[in-house]
Amino acid sequence: MVPEGSLVAAVSGGGDSVALLLLLTSTPRKVVVAHLDHSLRSDSAGDAQWVKALAERLGYPYESEKLDVAQIAGERGENLEATARDLRYGFLAKVAKKHRAQAILTAHTEDDQAETVLLQLLQGTGRGLGMRPKRGKVVRPLLEVSRSTLRTYLRSKNQGWLEDVSNADTSLDRNFLRHEIFPRLKARFPQTQTALARFAAISQLDDEALDPLAEQLLLRDGRWPCPAYRIAPLVQAPAGLRRRALRQMLEQIKLRPEASWITQLERALQGEAFTLPEGWQVRRRDGALFLIPPVVDAFPPWRGSRLPQPGDQIDLPDGRVRLVDFFTEHSVPTELKQVWPVRAVGDSVQEVWNLWPESEDLEHMRTALEQARLALQNGEVPIGAVVVWDGEELAVAHNQVEQSRDATAHAELIALQKALLKQQAKVLPGATVYITLEPCAMCFGALMEAQVRRVIYAVENLKAGAVTVHRLKPPFEWEGGWLERESAKLLRDFFAQKRSAS
Repeated sequence: MVPEGSLVAAVSGGGDSVALLLLLTSTPRKVVVAHLDHSLRSDSAGDAQWVKALAERLGYPYESEKLDVAQIAGERGENLEATARDLRYGFLAKVAKKHRAQAILTAHTEDDQAETVLLQLLQGTGRGLGMRPKRGKVVRPLLEVSRSTLRTYLRSKNQGWLEDVSNADTSLDRNFLRHEIFPRLKARFPQTQTALARFAAISQLDDEALDPLAEQLLLRDGRWPCPAYRIAPLVQAPAGLRRRALRQMLEQIKLRPEASWITQLERALQGEAFTLPEGWQVRRRDGALFLIPPVVDAFPPWRGSRLPQPGDQIDLPDGRVRLVDFFTEHSVPTELKQVWPVRAVGDSVQEVWNLWPESEDLEHMRTALEQARLALQNGEVPIGAVVVWDGEELAVAHNQVEQSRDATAHAELIALQKALLKQQAKVLPGATVYITLEPCAMCFGALMEAQVRRVIYAVENLKAGAVTVHRLKPPFEWEGGWLERESAKLLRDFFAQKRSAS
């Protein structure tokens, strides 16, 4: 479990970490002792000196740092224990980088694991239960060993350790569980610690299987300067996978995935707006869920640009319109309208970052939409497709299921066949395929076999979508939401007409 190479051992001076260090003396590998002085007690400097002396006696290099954790937590407005944990791992990572260590070892025990599981359950955390034996460079080799076993080992070696008096402070949640709750639980249920640790191990095996599946539900909509995700795959998924994905969504923006916030995100998927801690605003617009930071600084530098101003207008092929209306038409959330860069002469806007003039992707999607309208005129489900390579449209097509009496005559399949014929090739590794409706599993397989580079679609296929419904993992770039409103309207009108006719 521990990678080859040099190691960093986190040593506080407590019994568990001292036992870990002594156990490491049996390995020939290089070990660096790392100690962080949290400055939470007046005698904390003495602990640092004690650990330094132990490291020197055992012949190990020693690294230390002193931080005022309480002051930093106050400045951040964060929980003291959480801040101490974050600063400790940050310090250990720096030591590992300095010494090019392959792993960071911590001395968490079975007792710590049991306490962590119970604490997480009581606090209502939305993340996976317990500490993992290995996460990144951090390895916890003693998670299956009890604290009492380590104390027995230290006594057999005549090795002392430090007792942190703050560990007796039951105003801290973990200490309260350790001193007030666990003794009573173990008196009634002697295997409490082992059972909770085993529960964590089983839960983590589930995480290993389910987390990658949940991650597939997070389809980023890359057209926006802030995190935005397609909603349909999340809504269509089983609740368990969806909540895992929402947890990952929070973790991606560096927020603790509390269960209550995950529940709020589920409501946001249905259109309820709310604000997360640290000022993140959650808004739904059409088929995307936006997570808007308190300060939007994701726009790249754009020479000659300025922020939108009241009265701004933009010249479009169909006439002059207000910039705010242009933003609304393009589903820009209200919170982004005021900070979206534009280039203008006076109040006449000439360019809008990433939106105007239209990108080639949008132009090709408009061609696909024209094909969908042709399908509608022919009594077909209005779906159109375009295959493009190096800026050239190799083929266009629309659904021909009714016309050909062939259930496989889907727009993208026909377009692929035309493009392959034109190129006299069996694959299209550089192609982008534009489709007004998310491909079904059949067409997904064809796109995969044709080795296309990108697939861009307008609206999710809630009946048979390869990703949204069948949760297939695209081996190519996969983007949704382009001309979503127009494509969705064509489909709604078609099926409404079919229902009224019947």
